[in-house]
Amino acid sequence: MNKKYLLSIVPIIIGIACLIIHSTNSKVASNGLLEEPFFFLIPISYVLFVIGIISILLISIKSKSQKQI
Repeated sequence: MNKKYLLSIVPIIIGIACLIIHSTNSKVASNGLLEEPFFFLIPISYVLFVIGIISILLISIKSKSQKQI
C-alpha cells in the first residue's frame, strides 16, 4: 500500500475502534432499558468514516490527474 493513503486510512480505523468501544459497553438494565454510556461515539465514528472516504477519493483523483499530465 502506498504511503499517501496511510493518512486517509487512520480516520477509518479510529471510526471502527469507536464502534467497537460502543458495542462492548452497551447493555440492557434489569428494568429493560438500554444503557449506552458511550453513545456519543456513534456520530463521531460516522464523521471519521466520511472524512476517511472523502480523503481517499481526493487523493486518488489527484494522483490520476497527475498521471494524465
